[in-house]
Amino acid sequence: YSDNSKELEKAFNELGILHDTCTPHRPQTNGVAERAVRRVKEGTSCTLSQSGWDEAWWAEAMNCYCFLRNVVDKMSNGKTPYKNRYGEDFKGPTIPFGAAIQYTPSYHKDKDKLHKFGEKQLPGIFLGYKQKAGGAWTEDVYIADWEEIENANHPSEITKKTIKLS
Repeated sequence: YSDNSKELEKAFNELGILHDTCTPHRPQTNGVAERAVRRVKEGTSCTLSQSGWDEAWWAEAMNCYCFLRNVVDKMSNGKTPYKNRYGEDFKGPTIPFGAAIQYTPSYHKDKDKLHKFGEKQLPGIFLGYKQKAGGAWTEDVYIADWEEIENANHPSEITKKTIKLS
């Protein structure tokens, strides 16, 4: 449901997707779209606040919030939006944005941090789920390495890494 924006109309048409729009010049018919935008803004703000991360991570927090809403919240038919779309429940873990995790490194630079006889995982922070075009989960997640976080002077110095959940 959109507000008749020309950009969205063009994108939907190019993708061959039918969509509902509000009535032009009648803002009260735009309530569904406005409420959805408000919910995402408030949810993302809450996600950032609870994680302790700042606005520099807005995009990652918003993507994680929206993905989790689609795999957790049930609709009036008792199914999640994810199940309605893909025909099956989400099979991955539900991890909140900013949660501390342990991950198995896949990058050589990160593997070099491991002691030969020590732990085989590194500490990190969960940033979200990697999705395929269309929204399905790839079974990869985005993380930030804890050592990089500790040594960074600015969020731009922290690399968002893609890892396979093990």
